[in-house]
Amino acid sequence: MVCSELQNSKSRISFQGKVDALSVLSWNQDLETFSTLIESAALDVHAYTILVNNRSYGDSRIRVPAKQSFNRDLARVRGGENDFVVAATIDIKELRAFQSRSTRWTQDDDKFKPLPEGFVISTGRKLSPPIK
Repeated sequence: MVCSELQNSKSRISFQGKVDALSVLSWNQDLETFSTLIESAALDVHAYTILVNNRSYGDSRIRVPAKQSFNRDLARVRGGENDFVVAATIDIKELRAFQSRSTRWTQDDDKFKPLPEGFVISTGRKLSPPIK
């Protein structure tokens, strides 16, 4: 997606259950608005949400629909004087296993927030049996 598409909640929801990660290209200086949108998209889509902004504006990050608040930003860069690359590993298998369970209620040791209402994982992403 590009940043303007992220503002369309129906467009975001269309990816729900179909993707492991959603990448958003954003050359945008409205960091507060897009911070909120990225946080929301990670929960709406229930996927890793990757915001790529330029170094002039910053706030590039990988947002996780994590249960614990300190695990929600897997990587985050706030800008700088030089271009650089940050690498992080996303655990797709763990996310799919969580989403493949028959119940949407979390357990104490779960790493992810509950699935949103109406979430249906696509057949190609579903793990059977779900691995814990």
